[in-house]
Amino acid sequence: MVPESVLHTNIYDLLEIVKSIKNPFSRENFMAKVKPAFGDGTFLWYNLGNGIASYTYAYELSQDTVATLYSDVAGAVLVFNLGDDFTHAYQNGTKYVIKKNSFFIGFSSHAFEMKICMAQGKSYKTVNVGIKEELLLRLIAHYGDMYAKMVNDTRLNGYAILEGGEIDGMQREILNLFPLHEMDEDVLNVLKLEGHIMHLVHDTIVRIMRMMHKMSDLNLDIAKINSLERARNIIYNEYDKELSIKQIAYRSAINECYLKKDFKAYYGMTVYEMLQTQRLEMAKKLLKNDTSVKEVSSKVGYKHTGHFSKLFTKRFGISPSMYRKNFS
Repeated sequence: MVPESVLHTNIYDLLEIVKSIKNPFSRENFMAKVKPAFGDGTFLWYNLGNGIASYTYAYELSQDTVATLYSDVAGAVLVFNLGDDFTHAYQNGTKYVIKKNSFFIGFSSHAFEMKICMAQGKSYKTVNVGIKEELLLRLIAHYGDMYAKMVNDTRLNGYAILEGGEIDGMQREILNLFPLHEMDEDVLNVLKLEGHIMHLVHDTIVRIMRMMHKMSDLNLDIAKINSLERARNIIYNEYDKELSIKQIAYRSAINECYLKKDFKAYYGMTVYEMLQTQRLEMAKKLLKNDTSVKEVSSKVGYKHTGHFSKLFTKRFGISPSMYRKNFS
């Protein structure tokens, strides 16, 4: 970046509100657009009225930009990055790069300030869920490691970060339901979105809590856990392909021996057990749609229909042909 070409501004000065809707119980939602002078895109804010708010943005900037964000509300934010990488720069001089398809939880004090560093022409897309401190403390009160890190690091630096790793299949399924460019004015649809937000908060906090416990119990570091999560995502998304331990280990940036040993310890099943589980669960969905057993077998990654039928029957106690018949 050339310093003279960088725009320094407040994050909210980039935006202009174009629509505001006030719902019952003092819940005000609004939509903003990036001002044409700075780029193009949308910012959507949904206030649930219970100490939780969701805000999404999807935009491109016409200039390298360092945008300052201030907050006088203590709490946490769950950040899910669906777009290009960007960087947070904090007052104590540290920087944190938010990678594409990753998520984290950030904790902040009552006097929080940071700078968001973004580049010209990049595509930025995030879903964020903010939680006020009073509610947050109750949500994580029983999760000792998370609670201690939040309190100690936030008191020391004004902020704290818990890395989550890659966005998994369950999170992505929920995130795909979030509108990025238009605000829904139908109250029933807004209530449905609020349900998705609560689901996302619950699953994400539980996932990070589990991860922290595993780190402690299994003596794993965050890098190795991220590799294991990456391996699981490969299995979830590419279950229909021929996947070997060697391929999964290479793409997950982990040694084959560690993958075998640590995957079993972390998830409670081997790589092949998880692959088989995912294939058979997807097979159930396809059979409900009246797809033939032979076609389902092929679609979920089995070359031989007889082998598939044997595995399906053993797992679910019913043959795939009979299962299909029940839904036809």
